[in-house]
Amino acid sequence: MEWDGLELKDGLRLLENCYNRLAQAVKDEQADPKEITSLVEEAEQIVVLLDAILQRTSLEEEKEQTIQTVKEKADAIIQLLNEEMGAIAEQYAQIKTGRQAIDAYYPQPVGLGYSEGKFVDRKE
Repeated sequence: MEWDGLELKDGLRLLENCYNRLAQAVKDEQADPKEITSLVEEAEQIVVLLDAILQRTSLEEEKEQTIQTVKEKADAIIQLLNEEMGAIAEQYAQIKTGRQAIDAYYPQPVGLGYSEGKFVDRKE
């Protein structure tokens, strides 16, 4: 993406837009994990861009306000991803419990699947 000559407000708008797309992608069950990864990388790039813009800005009040806004969005993204990871862990635990229940009802065959015992070969 080309972001040269971007103003602070434009950068904040980009971050807001990226966060909204990321939130939609995380909530969508059919979303591609690569899309989520690329949106997280884009958000990181936007934060780096905003940092560079802030380095050039001379107004301290504007810097403080922007830093607070960026921090809130970054915390929201982290919280969103943590919630999704928690939901995935919970679903995995349910799958594991379900698999254990199925295995209890239908045990896996041991050995060749034949019952063990003595085999006597009698020749008469």
